[in-house]
Amino acid sequence: MTTSDWTRRAAMLAAGAMTAGTAAVAKPKTKGEDPKKLPASLAPYACNLDMWFKTVPFKDRFALAARAGFRTVEFWPVNRDDGSNAQSVRALLDANGLSLAQYAPTAPAFADPARHGELLDMIRQAIADARVLGCSRITIVGHANVVGMTREAMLSGYTAGLMRIAPLLEDAGITALVEPFNRVNHLNFLLNGSQPASAMIRAVKSPAIRVLWDFYHMQLEEGDLIEKFTSNIDVVGYVQLGDVPGRHQPGTGEVNHVNLLKAVRKAGYTGLFGLEYSPLDNDFDRAVREASQLTAEAGLV
Repeated sequence: MTTSDWTRRAAMLAAGAMTAGTAAVAKPKTKGEDPKKLPASLAPYACNLDMWFKTVPFKDRFALAARAGFRTVEFWPVNRDDGSNAQSVRALLDANGLSLAQYAPTAPAFADPARHGELLDMIRQAIADARVLGCSRITIVGHANVVGMTREAMLSGYTAGLMRIAPLLEDAGITALVEPFNRVNHLNFLLNGSQPASAMIRAVKSPAIRVLWDFYHMQLEEGDLIEKFTSNIDVVGYVQLGDVPGRHQPGTGEVNHVNLLKAVRKAGYTGLFGLEYSPLDNDFDRAVREASQLTAEAGLV
């Protein structure tokens, strides 16, 4: 299916959703797959709507995700320049029979303690939005390096910020996922790879603060994926996938995702896998087929 085909499909699905209101959409079908089996094969995944279906506006991607067979999605901020907010996005989720795994409100650089007030304001709003969205996880970053601060001071400030928001999150039943990056293509950030983020989460000692374990970042930063994950399973709250190089779907790069995901399940992780990658060549049908195949080969369901 070409990019223009997906664009036309989005327009038709969006029009249908407007007509149907909040009614469930038709059973998704994808070329080359048994439609009765496809939804189960995609059940372990949350499709990232900021990386998938980028050929159409954000609001039209929900219908495409549902049509492809996904049950769950994720995205970055909910409040956007196109006017999207928690209420309008919840309507899109409901209209397309989708649930939200997690989203990422914009966080201040709170390694600087002077910005902890902004951090608290952000968390309060994120909790309110999460309740509207029916979501129990948010991803927070906010670990950009701060000019004039030493690394030790930034680590201390970031840890203190996490400790300040932990009681709010615990009371709300919301988990904040701290996402470390890598130093290959995400420059000037404090947290990269599995350490020191894992040590920081252990220091905070709150069940509401966990690590978002993005294997794309982990491979670029440190490799040794299975051993690092297994030894830090106690702090993992959510997992994302993306192959290296290119940040495309598993199977397009150097990582053996079948072995990796078998090890992840063996280590005790039973949650969803966020598909935070751009399907190669915007070939969404291929990416869906390969995600389905990975489910079977890795024994995810």
